[in-house]
Amino acid sequence: MSAFMVSEDTLDLLASVAEWRREGLWVYVTDDILPPRGDLQFERGGNYYGERFSSFIKKELRLENQASLWARYPNDADEFWKGREPQNFRPIRSDQASVSEALGALACYEYQACESENWQKSFAFALCKAIRKSLCQIISKDNWEYTRNKARVSA
Repeated sequence: MSAFMVSEDTLDLLASVAEWRREGLWVYVTDDILPPRGDLQFERGGNYYGERFSSFIKKELRLENQASLWARYPNDADEFWKGREPQNFRPIRSDQASVSEALGALACYEYQACESENWQKSFAFALCKAIRKSLCQIISKDNWEYTRNKARVSA
């Protein structure tokens, strides 16, 4: 399996999802989740992250991607970001990218960030779960439960 450093646009898009819903991102942090690698503040249990946290979310996702590259390529991981300075967060509004593009970016990110030993216990992993849930809520228009349409039920 090969790995690479995802683009700044991918990180911007994922961090922007926190701004796509009025409620922001709700990240559930269980006791086994490790603290963030960056400056993102958190508490065990639920954490809401809205617009003012997007730059911290981007940094956290970047740090986990880098940790994955160090785990996969311990001798030359720094080659992946040589000449590529981290950029400040640049928001991507929901009218500039689709939910399907955000889900594709999330799948790409998760594939590239999964190489560290503690990926499934990382704060970035918890962020990814929250991003996916938020995107699903956008798709479902916050309708969580299904009721069978009686007109479509065949005898």
